[in-house]
Amino acid sequence: MNVFVWEMKRNARTTIVWMLALMLLQLMYISIYPSMVKDAELLTRMTRLLPKAFLRIFGLEDLDFSNILSYQASISSIYVTLVGSIFAVLLTCKVLAKEESEKTAEFLLSKPVKRSNVLLQKISSTLTLILIFDLVVCVSSLLMIEFFKQGSVDYTRFWLFWFSQILLHLTVANLVFTIIVLAKRQDSTTSFSIGMTFVLYILAMASKLTEKLEFLKYLTPFCYSDGIRTVKYGRIEPVFLVIYFFLNLALVLSSLCFYSKKDIYL
Repeated sequence: MNVFVWEMKRNARTTIVWMLALMLLQLMYISIYPSMVKDAELLTRMTRLLPKAFLRIFGLEDLDFSNILSYQASISSIYVTLVGSIFAVLLTCKVLAKEESEKTAEFLLSKPVKRSNVLLQKISSTLTLILIFDLVVCVSSLLMIEFFKQGSVDYTRFWLFWFSQILLHLTVANLVFTIIVLAKRQDSTTSFSIGMTFVLYILAMASKLTEKLEFLKYLTPFCYSDGIRTVKYGRIEPVFLVIYFFLNLALVLSSLCFYSKKDIYL
């Protein structure tokens, strides 16, 4: 039984809907960029009137309105970073948690296939769909930037920004897989996972407020993939890449280990 292909087909429509929604959101905020550039100086003065804490949280302290990548990164901290993560959460829950709620887990696990193999195919299909989602949205973003840009674009920083977002969404998916596997029942895993995502996002914002809270950045992947910092400095900190590697490895291995021994409640 090819679980990978089955999951790809079952979740293709959902992925397409989310892709189109995010592409429309991007088009909406990038299309107003040319008019903003004309009043860049006025907008810069207006942002300086906002509370420093607000500017720090959303990375607006050094925002250059003449740079479309900086503009995109600041807006994408909500639309791409958060919305993309919510998509990863809902997709993961649909792939695994609903096997119990829809009473299909008994049928699936009764087949002569190891549980670890079933889960590995589900993880692979989920991560593949997330990659397709991010790559399509990334290409659409590139086309929009090419159309609406008002100057030169640093494409190295553009690709680094999207690489950071892909890493974030894949990590969120693996984290949710582990949560679902560890949960005794899946009734509330979706709401819990969405709540956890918002908490991690808030921790990332809180870490920017003061130096005393800066340690929080190591507790949330939203800080590892801070798009504003990535575009500003043109790099992803090596320590975050190392954390990403070992975190995802630990999450996948933990999910495979616990799922093989888990009692399935129907």
